[in-house]
Amino acid sequence: MKLPLYARYGVPFVWIVDPLARTLEAFGLQQGQWLLIATLKDDDPVAVPPFDAVTFSLADLWG
Repeated sequence: MKLPLYARYGVPFVWIVDPLARTLEAFGLQQGQWLLIATLKDDDPVAVPPFDAVTFSLADLWG
């Protein structure tokens, strides 16, 4: 629901975190459309824009 609004206002990146499924989906805005950048699960390492300079374990979010 919020993604079209974020796109309209030019939000460049969106991370969708599902703590029950233990997933992270990262999207980048490209020419007004959302492009899936990464799909991560459980304890995958996270180094995804715009925070790709720092890597952390996705499991850090569940702990």
